[in-house]
Amino acid sequence: MLRKELSAFEPEVNGHSLLKMMRAAQYAPVLYQALQTGIFDALDETPRSTLFLAGATGYRPERMVFLLDALTSLGLVEKTGGKYAKSPVAATYLSRNSRFYLGDLINMTLAPEKNRPWQTLRSWLQGDTKEEDVSHNPATVFNPSFVRAMAQEVLCNHKGFNETVALVAGHRGFKSARKLIDLGGGHGLFAIALKQIKPGLEAVVFDLPHVEPVTREYARRYATKIGFHPGNFYKDELPPNQDLILTFDILHPVPPAQKEAVFAKVQRALKPGGYLFYKLWFLNSERTNPRRAALFALSIKLNNHDSHVYTLHEAEEMLHRTGLQVEDTADAGDGTSTIIIARKEW
Repeated sequence: MLRKELSAFEPEVNGHSLLKMMRAAQYAPVLYQALQTGIFDALDETPRSTLFLAGATGYRPERMVFLLDALTSLGLVEKTGGKYAKSPVAATYLSRNSRFYLGDLINMTLAPEKNRPWQTLRSWLQGDTKEEDVSHNPATVFNPSFVRAMAQEVLCNHKGFNETVALVAGHRGFKSARKLIDLGGGHGLFAIALKQIKPGLEAVVFDLPHVEPVTREYARRYATKIGFHPGNFYKDELPPNQDLILTFDILHPVPPAQKEAVFAKVQRALKPGGYLFYKLWFLNSERTNPRRAALFALSIKLNNHDSHVYTLHEAEEMLHRTGLQVEDTADAGDGTSTIIIARKEW
C-alpha cells in the first residue's frame, strides 16, 4: 500500500544525470579555490595537525579545519586522529613536485572567467553578438601554463596517450620514416615517445618561438633529444620532405578556410607517400557527439561567429581537397578523439 501511495512522487524518467551535473558544479570551485590556497603544498603523506599546517601556510587553524574536513569528504585529504595528510590522488595530481601535477590544467579549466561566455547564452540566442575571439591569439593563450596544461591532460589520460603512440608506431609509415613533425606539438610528449621507440627518427616540434622552453623542459624530463622549429603555421611554410606529420588537438575552432590553408601546407611538406595523423574530437554527422565537441562548438560560437567545429566527414572531405587520401580512421583511446590517417599520393 505504501509503495502505491508513494508512486505519485516518482517521476517516470530518472533525473540522476542532472543531479550529477549540479553536484559537479558545486565541487569544482572547491577544488579550484583549494588549489589557490596552497594547502596541497603544505600537506604531505605524514598526518599533520592544524597548528602545524597553520604555521606552514599562515592561515588560521580554527578556520582551516573546515577546509580540511571538506577536502577529506572529497577524497583529497585523509584525516586520522584529528590530523591531516594528502590522499594518494592529491599526492599524485595536486602536488607541484609530482610529474603528474594537474595544477595548470585545473587553473585553465576551472578559472571563474571560463564560465563568462555561458552567461551570454540567452542574449546570444536573441541575436546579440560580442566578438571576443582570443582562441588563437598567441599572446593570451599559448603561454607556458597553457602548454603545461595540455601536457597534464595528456599524461592524466595515459590510456589515450599510450594507444595513440602505439597506433602511430605500429603503422607501416612509421617503419620506414626518417623525419617527423609534431605540428603545434607544444609540450612534445608525442614526439618524445616516438623518438624513444625509434631513436634514429628525426622528430621535431613545430610551434611558436616562446613555446620552446616548455618543449625543452619535457624533453629533459624524459631524457630525450628532439628538435624544435619555431614558426606560426598560419603564416609560415613547414619544413619539407617529411615522412610523417602529426596534427594532434589543434585548429579546432578556426574557420574552415583557415584550417584548409594549414593542411595544404601539411600536404606540401610531406614526401609523396608520406602520412598525416590528424587527431581531434570530431563531431558526428548529427553534431551531437562526442559531448565535449558539441559543448565546445556552442561555447566557441558565443564569442566567434566564424568558428566551426568539424564533423568527421567534413574533416575527411577537407583533407581530400588538399590532396591527401584518407586511408583509415581509428579510436584514439581517450573516449572522445578520433585519428584520421591520410596519405599524400602526389
